[in-house]
Amino acid sequence: MFRISACRVERWCDKTMSVMRERQLEACQDRLYRCPASSIFGDLYEDEFQNLFRFSFYAHEIKTHVPDQKELCHLVKKRIAREACFLSPREDDLIKRILMGGGEAYLNDWDEISAAEALISRLWCTLQIVDEDDARLCLAKDLIHPITDAMLSADYVKARQRLFSFDATLNSLLYLSGFLHASVPMTHYFRMESDQADTETAIMISRYLRAAFDYTETVEGEILLLHPGLADPDHLLSSLSAMKPTEVHLTREMMLGGMNGILQEEVASCEAMRGALSNAVRPEYGEEEALEDLRMMAKQGASLREMREVMESMLCVLPTPRMLDALRQLHLQTVRWLGMPSAVLN
Repeated sequence: MFRISACRVERWCDKTMSVMRERQLEACQDRLYRCPASSIFGDLYEDEFQNLFRFSFYAHEIKTHVPDQKELCHLVKKRIAREACFLSPREDDLIKRILMGGGEAYLNDWDEISAAEALISRLWCTLQIVDEDDARLCLAKDLIHPITDAMLSADYVKARQRLFSFDATLNSLLYLSGFLHASVPMTHYFRMESDQADTETAIMISRYLRAAFDYTETVEGEILLLHPGLADPDHLLSSLSAMKPTEVHLTREMMLGGMNGILQEEVASCEAMRGALSNAVRPEYGEEEALEDLRMMAKQGASLREMREVMESMLCVLPTPRMLDALRQLHLQTVRWLGMPSAVLN
């Protein structure tokens, strides 16, 4: 999902992982409510077609000319079998629910909003607003049978197995580094497919990355994948640019820890903090959400004082000595992202 912009606010309470996630989903919801409600396969006025094209992935990919409606419909149908293999996990789940619903489904979870935006950007679906709280995602009738056939094929099964491994590797690298240039996963996937990869594969993977991960774009239009907890990508990138090149050796243990979302050396302090927060956070926070916010702050070099301020804002009780000790250990033992300040008692 597209990250609107680098977070410029100073207070950590306003840029924790949970706050940024809510802000992104609200922005995505706003984009969805403004997206065209007509299908590319229906009768469109020229301005409706232009709006659909601008909202779609094709606007990023076709630089030579703007195709007309007939050409774009042909291109969508031509790619459908292969594109069905490259859906993000949430898109895949949502499109299957739509197929089971006869071609439509109500969005009933915030986690489905980004998947809905991606499916609309593929020109597969349209959004029908029922009322303020209900939205129905409708799959174009022309695509129901082609997508169903594609998902029943052997190619689909093989591609999903490959993407499962690919996705796990990228999530691991993002946990270890905080961000990734899109060229890294592109190169990795092309190596996985060896001689089977082609120009269209690059398009499919680019769409997959936009749909499956948080990302931003450079002024040159290049994609940077972001860990959802990274508050200020510009700060991290500027810190790295000022550093001398360093060689990082990724061990099997590091990669497994990244896939699990926690490194071995972080486990003890994380468990202590989880126990300290038990039954002590305010109703609007979940204990895991509060813990994750604090961990991501530590990975970005937030000071112990800043972490305490955020923790206190989450509590329904006064902080206990046990909480403060657990917070101190979390601050010290959480592994920082490269370029972020190391743990210093402050």
